[in-house]
Amino acid sequence: MGAERKDSLQQIANFGGNQRWYARCYAPASEVEVLDILTRNVGVTIRVAGSGHSWSDIAANADIALDLSALNSVTPIKTNGLDLVRVGAGCRLQELLDRLHAATDRTLPTLGAIKKQTISGAISTGTHGSGRQSLSHFVASLRAVVFDPSTGHPVVREFTEGPELLAARCGLGCIGIILSVDLHTVPKYMVVETIRTYRSIEEIIAAFAANPLSNFLLSPYGWVFTMFERKPVEREVPTLGSTLRAWFFRIFSFIVIDIFFHLFVVASRMAGPRAIKAFNKIVPHTLPKGRVRIDDSEHILTSHHYLFRHEEMEIFVSETDLPRALRFLRASIEIFADVDTVCPEEFQAVLADTGFDEVIAAKRGSYVHHYPLFCRRVLPEETLISMTASVDEPMYSISIFTYDRPGRRDAYYTFCSFLAHSLLKLVNARLHWGKHFPFEYADIIRLYPRLDEFRALCMAHDRNGVLRNGYTARVLNLPPGPPPR
Repeated sequence: MGAERKDSLQQIANFGGNQRWYARCYAPASEVEVLDILTRNVGVTIRVAGSGHSWSDIAANADIALDLSALNSVTPIKTNGLDLVRVGAGCRLQELLDRLHAATDRTLPTLGAIKKQTISGAISTGTHGSGRQSLSHFVASLRAVVFDPSTGHPVVREFTEGPELLAARCGLGCIGIILSVDLHTVPKYMVVETIRTYRSIEEIIAAFAANPLSNFLLSPYGWVFTMFERKPVEREVPTLGSTLRAWFFRIFSFIVIDIFFHLFVVASRMAGPRAIKAFNKIVPHTLPKGRVRIDDSEHILTSHHYLFRHEEMEIFVSETDLPRALRFLRASIEIFADVDTVCPEEFQAVLADTGFDEVIAAKRGSYVHHYPLFCRRVLPEETLISMTASVDEPMYSISIFTYDRPGRRDAYYTFCSFLAHSLLKLVNARLHWGKHFPFEYADIIRLYPRLDEFRALCMAHDRNGVLRNGYTARVLNLPPGPPPR
């Protein structure tokens, strides 16, 4: 019972290499074993490790790390006339799609950028897709282990409606240990993609009306917008020609974008500031413009950018505030990179009020950003604290990547902290919970109207703080759990 991998502590590292910690690791093979582990291990902290695709310390530094990969069932079901799929918490998205597609003519309504995450990890941090809500929004119900408020003992609960379900849809690992999730499905569909360049963000926003699944890049130093215009279409019976064309674009995208583009990113980073600036000016002109690509949704909406180790901070701003946020990002990138520019007057008063004007002056030339700004639209959704919860217009995520090696990212962290806190002041920016997260509780408390409700539910389902760690104390101001053993 409670299959423990090793009696001694094991070192755990995330995908980005920026989080490392020691814990006792358990790999339960059933729900019964999950309950047994929690029952036998009293007075310790426990977090689920997932697939390690979070850059924040959201899963780190607990006494016990749970590996739920054995809980990987995939069962299509019908509930109240709805087509759902019941998925074990440890199932990865790629495996879920493969098995769902093999058994039915349905698929998931949205996807993240990659298919490596476990379903529980994707749900817990609000993993989202271009043009639609996150996977969390499409959770119909879920089963989780919580701690009974009266006895403190672990029990299995189902979340099917109300604030508890909204909290569990993006629970940051604090509402309970997810065992399985019922997700809405939709008929399989295809996506049409065409790459185009634009000169203004207003043109980009307007293009989303006809291309709701799009994303776009803004290349530093040249400041050209490259939009991957995408819209859903119904599936058609494939012909030999359409099949060959789809495979050609898959191979082209994998080799040219997923591999060679990122090799050039790394090479330019090693060559120095001039090479970085020159490369980013060239990037928008190297992509095939105007070519129509049609393929199954999962092949166009996801990528393989995990092939190269990196780290990411993802900033969320409203559609109304997006132009202003991008103007600020442009000025900040150029000043940090020591381009001959000054901070626009529209931002100077706010920066002076916060003291960041002195920071940006001191950091001129300290960091040369080496990757395009990657932007996606995400619709408002029904959760308590996911990044697009409690908003009344689309949000746009802006990803700030680094391909510096772990241990050499101090300048990147300073740059990210400056951007995050400045954009918080300027446009009430939110950050992705599972990525680089320089905010603390005092920063986020005003951003999420239902945050206190979420915190109360966390404490009700885990009164002793077993499911908490340093991240939950710092970011959510939840009372700490038992001291490390």
